[in-house]
Amino acid sequence: MKRGDRFSSSIWGVLGIYIAYEGYKLDLGTLSNPKGGFLIFWAGGILAGLSLLLFLQTFWQKDEKKEDQGLWEGVRWGRGVRLMLSLLIYALVFKTLGFIISTFFLLVFLFKGLEPQPWRVVLGLSIATIAVCYTVFGIFLEMQFPAGILGGLFIR
Repeated sequence: MKRGDRFSSSIWGVLGIYIAYEGYKLDLGTLSNPKGGFLIFWAGGILAGLSLLLFLQTFWQKDEKKEDQGLWEGVRWGRGVRLMLSLLIYALVFKTLGFIISTFFLLVFLFKGLEPQPWRVVLGLSIATIAVCYTVFGIFLEMQFPAGILGGLFIR
């Protein structure tokens, strides 16, 4: 496992350095007046820094994975497939049903179907998540969400 982590962290580190370099070429600007490359530069720098931490961590920690155990052994493929299908369905019905209804059903499925939780937790977290997202993005940042079948209920 250490060898795999070293290899992957090296690849991600090189990619992070390249991203930071490309952001630097775009002009960084200043903190009070950022230019086009500011966010790209720092995203690449953070990626490179985290990759370096993972690379160094492989020298300090013990290898917990046994030699005879396969890399993909124990992976629950069904959950990943269900997650990807639910996100595909969410993307397909997002405009038709609208942000509120489609996101509610997605969150209910994720909280109940993938990682079973009690219904009060599922409904509470789903409603709270939608309320926070709609308040922050829809009201304060004035983003337009598709209203879908609830189009006549919300006046904007």
